[in-house]
Amino acid sequence: MARKLGIGAMAMELMQSLLVEKPATVLYPVERLEPPERFRGRLRYDPESCTLCGLCQRDCPAGVINVVRKRVEREDGTKKLTGHVEFEMDRCIFCGQCAHSCRQGAISFTREFELAQPRRELFMLGGSSVDVDEEGCDSDGDSAP
Repeated sequence: MARKLGIGAMAMELMQSLLVEKPATVLYPVERLEPPERFRGRLRYDPESCTLCGLCQRDCPAGVINVVRKRVEREDGTKKLTGHVEFEMDRCIFCGQCAHSCRQGAISFTREFELAQPRRELFMLGGSSVDVDEEGCDSDGDSAP
């Protein structure tokens, strides 16, 4: 008899939660909740403000970032340092360390969370080649430290 009362009480609590209380979920994708203010979603990279210093690559725990630098000979015979940054976003753990390490603010995160892609190549991000200020770089090699 005691067990029947326990089950009946549980059934009454369940009915009350279904009929009275607000549901814990939404009808996604018809209804969408706004992510929290500090949510780290899709990575945003600004190549214009990037100095290719390599701090983001050095601090990334997942090895997502590759800073590539190349010495290119100009027409006048002098050499200049150019480079770009490559991101393998399918490996990213969204820790935010790259954005925290970037002195120039070239890396930030949006609140966009729908990141599914049909092919791995679509996860790759990269900037176009830019001239590098050699005083701001940590090394002269082909890749950042």
